[in-house]
Amino acid sequence: MGLSLQGVLFITGAGGAIGRACVLQFARDGVTRISAVDISRASLQETADIVAAQFPAVEFLQNLADVTDEESVKTIFENTITRFGRIDYAVNNAAIGSPLLPTSEALSSDYDRVLTINLKGTWLCERSQLKIMAGQSPLPSGDAIDGRTPCKGAIINIDSVLGMMAVPGNALYTMSKHGLLGLTRSDALDFAKKGIRVNAVCPGFVNTPLITPAVKELLQPNIDKTPMGRLAHVQEIADGVVFLASERASYITGTTLTID
Repeated sequence: MGLSLQGVLFITGAGGAIGRACVLQFARDGVTRISAVDISRASLQETADIVAAQFPAVEFLQNLADVTDEESVKTIFENTITRFGRIDYAVNNAAIGSPLLPTSEALSSDYDRVLTINLKGTWLCERSQLKIMAGQSPLPSGDAIDGRTPCKGAIINIDSVLGMMAVPGNALYTMSKHGLLGLTRSDALDFAKKGIRVNAVCPGFVNTPLITPAVKELLQPNIDKTPMGRLAHVQEIADGVVFLASERASYITGTTLTID
């Protein structure tokens, strides 16, 4: 995409397919300081190894953490600020799928797990991100435009097309992603004049490990209806995320970039 980024990236779910693709694309576009979070030590280490091999100049901070635990979240942000001093781009990507069951058959434990990780986890992280970004100076702008609000930070929440629609048997995940769009739009309004942009990327059906054969079978009618009739590649999602983080999206906030 030819973007030129500077500053510090903070990203959750960095060991997953979409998170890893985002980490690598930010590095390609110039980011050299990355604070990466995941609950899986092995997955996070794999991302770190790939970054070290492809981008040896990148300073990569690994944070093994559960984003639903408030004290754990507090610690990862303290570690990030101690190491890098600021956060310029935040990608909230940590999420899980839900059991493929109608509401009448779902368990309260399923509800608690899906909504806590997908919604509360993002809310906890975004709360800290907003506090940090609001208190820091803007990055120097490489493309002066009269009247542009100096950008102190850009937050991108990884949502889903299921934040805007529904498919059978996926109520809990759909609820969580609808809620995430509400968080994105509300915070975009509250923090726009403070120089912080908050947007969401809503991927269609992406070829990740979450798309098991059973899930793909359920989703196949919807996949067939997409204009290209296929699953997305993780790189196609990462390109949209990095665009929203960049100055090329300086007048975009509170929006949903649907990549489907």
